[in-house]
Amino acid sequence: MILSTPAFVLRSYDFRETSKIAVFFTRDFGKVKGVLKGIRSDPKKFYSTLPLLSLNHIVFYKKRASEIHLVSQCDLIDDFALNRGNLKAFGFSSFVSELVDLVMPLEDAQTQVFSLIFDFLNSLKVNNQDTRPIFEIKMLALSGFKPHFDSCVLCDAKLSSKGFFSHSKGGLLCSKCLFHDPRAEQILAGAIASILYIEKSAWQKCMRLTMLPMVARQLDNILNCFIQYHLGRSLKTAPLVHELLDL
Repeated sequence: MILSTPAFVLRSYDFRETSKIAVFFTRDFGKVKGVLKGIRSDPKKFYSTLPLLSLNHIVFYKKRASEIHLVSQCDLIDDFALNRGNLKAFGFSSFVSELVDLVMPLEDAQTQVFSLIFDFLNSLKVNNQDTRPIFEIKMLALSGFKPHFDSCVLCDAKLSSKGFFSHSKGGLLCSKCLFHDPRAEQILAGAIASILYIEKSAWQKCMRLTMLPMVARQLDNILNCFIQYHLGRSLKTAPLVHELLDL
């Protein structure tokens, strides 16, 4: 079966002597793996060099007996200027591509995730702002790993201000339920409010959200620890991003 779709490049790696295997996130089919035969020996065979998170139009032959399909056409649509010497933009994009690759299964169509990547890249192209927390919160919600912040995850009590975040329970605990996880971290009211706002608001509205530095730091730490606990490992690109933010 021959299929075509717009697709973002999540990663690519060499395959045998002349080819590459690329992992795409497509608009119509979700995450797809494909081999581009001969792209290393004859780069002109494809109208794309597979830049990280570049948007391409791909045509591929879907194999029934393999998860790696044959890509016959790959045309670059937009590279979002990620490979033009902007280290922070490249670092943020590396983080996002790794997160999507880690949480999304193969061939599970999610047009909202595709649109989310597009929103992230367009924002990055315009102002180089670190929008990873916005992306992470929305991405986790879409992929089914959403932490529970609306109320106490155990008793459903509403939290007016004080709450404790439990990675093992997957959300906030109230003071009465804190004994279930004594290692739960007290979370700032501003962090809770920011998360709830991001979950419910469109991307452009989230871009206007201003967080205090201490709120942003706590949010970054909570999300990183949550991902590590529930997905089995931390993101390899996280230390790189933190180094770039300190530049």
